[in-house]
This record gives sequence, C-alpha cells and structure tokens, in this order.
Amino acid sequence: MELSAATLIFLSLLSLPIVVTLLSRKLTPSSKKRRPPGPWNLPFIGSLHYFIKSHPQVALRNLAKRYGPVMFLRMGQIDTVVISSPVAVQEVLREKDIIFASRPTIVASEIFCYGNLDVGFAPYGAYWRTLRKLCTVELLSAKMVRQLAPVRDKETLSLIRNIQAAGQGGEPVNLGRLLLSCSSMITAKAAFGHACSSELREQFLSGIEVSMRFSGGFTFGDLFPSLRFIDVITGQRLRMWRAHRQLDAVFDKIIAECEGLQGDSLVSVLLRIRDEGELEFPIGTTNIKAILLDMFTGGTETTSSAAEWVMSELMRNPAVMAKAQIEVRRVFDNKNPQDHEGKMDELHYTKMVIKESMRLNPVLPLMIPHLCRETCDIGGFEVKEGTRVMVNTWAMARNPEYWQDAEKFKPERFEDGTIDYKGSRIEYLPFGMGRRRCPGDIFGLAALELIIARLLYYVDWSLPSGMQPDEIDMDMFVGATTRRKNQLHLVASPYREVSVQS
Repeated sequence: MELSAATLIFLSLLSLPIVVTLLSRKLTPSSKKRRPPGPWNLPFIGSLHYFIKSHPQVALRNLAKRYGPVMFLRMGQIDTVVISSPVAVQEVLREKDIIFASRPTIVASEIFCYGNLDVGFAPYGAYWRTLRKLCTVELLSAKMVRQLAPVRDKETLSLIRNIQAAGQGGEPVNLGRLLLSCSSMITAKAAFGHACSSELREQFLSGIEVSMRFSGGFTFGDLFPSLRFIDVITGQRLRMWRAHRQLDAVFDKIIAECEGLQGDSLVSVLLRIRDEGELEFPIGTTNIKAILLDMFTGGTETTSSAAEWVMSELMRNPAVMAKAQIEVRRVFDNKNPQDHEGKMDELHYTKMVIKESMRLNPVLPLMIPHLCRETCDIGGFEVKEGTRVMVNTWAMARNPEYWQDAEKFKPERFEDGTIDYKGSRIEYLPFGMGRRRCPGDIFGLAALELIIARLLYYVDWSLPSGMQPDEIDMDMFVGATTRRKNQLHLVASPYREVSVQS
C-alpha cells in the first residue's frame, strides 16, 4: 500500500528526534560518564539483600573486592556510592570535600535533632559553619577539654571503685555496662555541670538511651522515601515523637536550672553565647538542645564501645596487656591520682594499643554518610547530585594492601608516630576527614585514654574460669555505633585500692 506524501512527512518529523538522539550518542561517545560499577540491583529492594547475612561494612568490603573501590548500589530507592580506597577517599574528602560536605536527611535525625539543627546532620551552609566554629572554638577546644579534667578524674575513679566493689569474691564483672555508665556520666557532667540535679541527669540519660535505640538503624522511609507513610502506619514515627517529647521536657527542666548560672559546663557556655547574640546565626534554646544532643550521641556509646574493644583485644593478647600494664604502673606509681592525666603523654605504648584497637574495631566503620551536592567525577566515574556516599573505613583499616599482617593486633605498627587521628594516612580514619570530620575527637580521646590507663593501673584482669584468650567472643552489633554483641565480662582483682579521698 502506498503512503501519501503528507503521511511520509508526518512520519519523518516524528522520527527526527530519535535520529538526532542516536546520532548525538554515536558522535560523542565519551561525553557521558558512566556510573560506578556495582552488583545487580533487584526490583524494589535494590542491593539490600546483600546485607541479610553480613554486617554492612563486611558485605561492602566483599562486594568492593569484585566491583572496585568506587562502587554503586541502590539501597531501596536511594542511589549510593561506596568508597573503599585511600585514593578515592582523598578525592571525595579532600580534593572535592566541599561537594560532599552535606548530609542526607534521615527520619531519626529529623525528629530527635529538631529538624537537623545539630552539628552532625545539619545541611552544609552558613548555619552549619557557625555550629562547627562554635564547637571547635568554644565547646570542644583543647582549652575546654583541659578545664573538664576534674570531671574525667572523678568519674573514672568512680568507675574503678565500682569495678573493685563488683569484683569482690572473684565474680566476673560486667565491664561493658560499667564503661557505658562511666562515659555517660562524664558527658552528662561536662554538659550540665553540678547545677543539674542527679535526678534530672538520670532522666536525661534514660531518654538518651531510648533515642539511641531508635537511631541505631534506618526506618522504612529512609530507604524508600516515596513510602514514608509506612512509618506512620506502623507507629514508628509516633514512637519516635513520643520519645522526643519526653527528652525535650527533661531538656527544658535542665536548661531552666542552668539559666543565669556561671560555670564551665557546655550548657553554661551555650546559654552565654545565646544571650550575647553575636554569632552570624544567633542560636536559641532549640539550637542548644540539638547541639547538646550531639554531644551525648557522639560522646557516650562511642567512648564506652571503644574502651570495651580495647580491653577485649588486650585480653586476647596477654603479652600486649602485660607490656601496657608495666608502662602504666611505672608512670603512675607513687603519683597523686589527680596527676595521672598530666602524665598521659608518657604512656607511649598504651596509646599505641588504643590506636591499634581503633584500627581493627572502629566504632563508626562507615562513618556518617555524605551527600553529593553536585554531579562530579570520582575515580573516573560519574557520581550524580543527590547520591549518598559512604566511606568504608573498616575495610581500608583491614586491607593487606595498606597494612602488614592486617588482621593481627600489633600496636608496634604505630611506633614511628607517623600515623595520627587526623588523616595523615587516609587508610586510618577513626574520626573521619575533611569538613565533616568529628569535632569531638579531643574530648573523646581524653576520656578514652584515661579510662584505659586507670583500668590497667588499678586492676589485674583475668578471664572467667576455664576461658582461653582465643575463645573470647568478638561478635559485633552494628547500630548507631559498632559495639560488642555481648558485653565483656572479666574477673577483676585490685592492684591498687582507690582511696575515699580520691
């Protein structure tokens, strides 16, 4: 059948855009970068099935061995790129840091952090820069951390007393529980000072414990934004808001008690800055609550988990334990307990032990995800605007390409002092790197190092009857932090008693 001239013209016009598109693709084959390689994504769930039987950092390490250090996955409806090599990390967090300086929004941070007014999840911009400066200059500076030394001294000595009391009769002590209590009290007293009543502190810590349980994973809406209503139907959002309101009510009471009082507590500093109103972005009471919440979520379970992993590694390596105890007891013997923190710089081997434990057991193995703010190239691949970017620090810290005997606990690898916590070697990033690096590293390390030093000085440790070092359970639980799945129980025998006056 013959086609009319009008029909031919119509079909030609209809096909013209298709022809132009095909020709343009053929003529410019290199103009379009391809996205990073990655595993096959299933309909709807994407790559989530890879995490059913493995911890996230382990599953991602295994996938990266096949697909490379810049890898694409779809987590539900979320495009995600996982970085697991120092070269790629340098490109993301140093060379193009400003492009990846924001955070994705998750349901828990929206609710508990007052619409992401905190330091950790605030979008990159002038407000976040104001908070960052506030933290580094006022709240978590080296000067402020030194001023809080009496709090660390008192609470770590209280920890030792509790251990020695619980260990009477040779019964195993739940060290994990006592460490969490100690780190929580250090942070609470640093944040609120002595003006806050013990009853309110306990109520606040109880509320924080609930909020940490909610923030330990993703909600349905975090992975499937178009289906956020499911969190409403299941009651998840309602439970979060109920916990938030309870915590907020305690916040109001604590701040009311601290109004007008002078002191070195974090809340006193924040209230002074609020009243002066000299910041580029003036802060109000709600902002103070969000900032203080960050102090707790970033300074309690992280510190206690890190300390518990250190003690676990020491019990698995008796020779290392003996060497560290000899050092601590040589430095601390015949010294006033109030002088202990001033002697920490002499504990070279003990600090190496802590570094090595944080290499093998980072409490944030994937850090907090970054958000790509504009389409760019990483490792020769295109990463589109809006993509979540995760850095697998756990995988880099255990990669035999960068570490000799990577799976072994060898504190001596840090002996030359060239590897620090600030990213001098990108394969070791316990506190992250770049603009969104953890601002509380000085505060956290000061508490962690004193806790470990005093555990080694005041107590002789042994395993429960019949257990051998290689039988210690090292299973992990990955939530808001990576902690031991089962809390560490050890037998504690006093080496030095803590005096009542200490």
